[in-house]
Amino acid sequence: MTIGNSNLLGIARDLSSPSPEAREEASERICDWVHSFDRREVRVVAALLSSAAAEEPERDCRESELNALSELTASGLVEADDLAPLRELRRDLLTEPDAEHYDYLVGEYF
Repeated sequence: MTIGNSNLLGIARDLSSPSPEAREEASERICDWVHSFDRREVRVVAALLSSAAAEEPERDCRESELNALSELTASGLVEADDLAPLRELRRDLLTEPDAEHYDYLVGEYF
């Protein structure tokens, strides 16, 4: 299955939006479509989510991004390189829900 280039570009646009609502909605859409991505789309979306989470100033958005990333890893298609931006996150500054997602991802991929 595949979501297609226009949907992939929409996710990229929304994850980089100045609007926290758009970024959170993109994360929710990723969770809804997690089983519809092909290999290339999974890797692109994982890299985008990792970068978004590493730079995210809003706690709720970061939690949504990390949650979507955790769900995306269930595809088995995510690779450690896709998650490299997460290395920039300081665990001691994460909220409890963020830290749970972060610990899972770090434990599985680093």
